[in-house]
Amino acid sequence: MKFRYSAKTKDGYSTKKGEIDAPTREAAIEELQKHDLLVFSLVQATEKTSISSMFHFFQNVNLNDRARITEQLAGMLTAGLPLAKSMEILISQTEKPKLLEILKEALNDIESGIPLSKSFAKHPNIFSVSYISLLSAGEASGKLDEIFVRLSETMEKEREFRSKIKGALMYPAIISIAMVGVLVVVVVFIIPQMTTLYSSMNVELPAITKALISLSDFTITYWWIVLLVVGGIGYAYKIFKSTETGTYTISKLSLKLPIFGNLIRQSSLVEFSRTLSLLLDSGVPIIDSLEIVKNAAGNVLFRDAIIRFADDVKHGYPLSTSMAKDPLFPQLMSQMAIVGEETGTVNKRFASLAEHYEKEVDKVVKNLSTAIEPLIMIILGIMVAVLIFAVITPIYQLVSAF
Repeated sequence: MKFRYSAKTKDGYSTKKGEIDAPTREAAIEELQKHDLLVFSLVQATEKTSISSMFHFFQNVNLNDRARITEQLAGMLTAGLPLAKSMEILISQTEKPKLLEILKEALNDIESGIPLSKSFAKHPNIFSVSYISLLSAGEASGKLDEIFVRLSETMEKEREFRSKIKGALMYPAIISIAMVGVLVVVVVFIIPQMTTLYSSMNVELPAITKALISLSDFTITYWWIVLLVVGGIGYAYKIFKSTETGTYTISKLSLKLPIFGNLIRQSSLVEFSRTLSLLLDSGVPIIDSLEIVKNAAGNVLFRDAIIRFADDVKHGYPLSTSMAKDPLFPQLMSQMAIVGEETGTVNKRFASLAEHYEKEVDKVVKNLSTAIEPLIMIILGIMVAVLIFAVITPIYQLVSAF
C-alpha cells in the first residue's frame, strides 16, 4: 500500500511531505520514525494514472538523463552530503517514471547496506560496465565524490561529442527523407493525373514514361506488397546484423564508407582513449580496464582488437607493442602509449589522445556538409532530369505534332 505523509523533522522547524510504500499504516509510521520524522498526517494515497506512467515501460533513460543525475550527485557529494541524503534530494527532483523507479530502488538498497554500484548494476542497459566499475572503484577507495566528478566531466564531453555528430548527420538525413517524400508524391499523386492526360494523346510514350506509369499503377494497386517488401528488407537486415557473419560484415563495410567510414573510425578511437584514460586514472588495473573498454566498443573489429590487447598484456607484453601491430589503430596511439609506459603516465597520454581525436572528428564534422552537398545535388539533379524527361516529353511530342 502507498501512503501520503506530512511530518516534522527532528529539529521541529521544517516539514517534509511525500509518499511511502508499506504493508500497513503502522508499518509506514514505524519506517518514517526510523528516519527521525514525527508524523502528523498519514493518509492512503489514491493511485493516479498519468500519461507518463501509462508509457512507463516505453521510456528510455538516455545519456542526458544519466549525465544529469551524475552531475547532481557529483555536486552534492562534493559539498559533503551523505550518499543517502543526496539520493533523496535527487529523487525529489526527478520526474521521469523509469528513472525515478531506479533511483528509489537504489536508495532502498543503500539503506539496506548494498553499494550503489551493485544497485545500478541491476540495470546494464542503462549503466555501462565502465560506469559501474568506476563506482565500484570509488566505493573501494572512499573517493566516490571524485569518481562522480570525473564521470560527470567525461559524460558531458561525450554528450557534446555525440551532439556534434548528430548535428552533422541531420542535414543529409533531412535531404534524404525529403527526396524519398517527393518521389512518393510524384509516383502516387502526380503520375496518375498525368496518365489520364497521356491516354487522350495519340503519341508514343517514351520508355521511361511507361516505366513510371507502371511503377505508379503497381504502387497504388499493390501498396501492401510495397510495405511488406520494405518491412521485409528491414527485418532481414536486423536478422543479418544479429548473426556473427552479419556483425563482422557490417562493421567492415561501415569503416569503408566514403566520408562516414573515417568519422566512425575516429569516433571509435575517441571512445576508446577517453574511457581507458578515465579507468586508469581512477585506479583500475590496465587488464581490467581493457576488459571493460572492450564491452563499450561499438564496432566489433575494435572489440576484437581490444581483446587481443588484453590477452597480450596478460602475457607480459606492453600495450604499445600490441597496439602497433593492429592496423585499426594509428601509429600515433602506439607511440603515445610507449611514452606513457616509459614515464608512468599512460592515463594522461590517452587523455591527450582523446582530445586529439576529438579535434580530428570536429574537422570531419565541419567538412561533412561541404563534402556531401555535391553528391546530394547530383542525385537531386538526376531525379529532376528523369521526372522532367518522363513528364514533359510526351506533351512536347503532342505539341510538335500540331
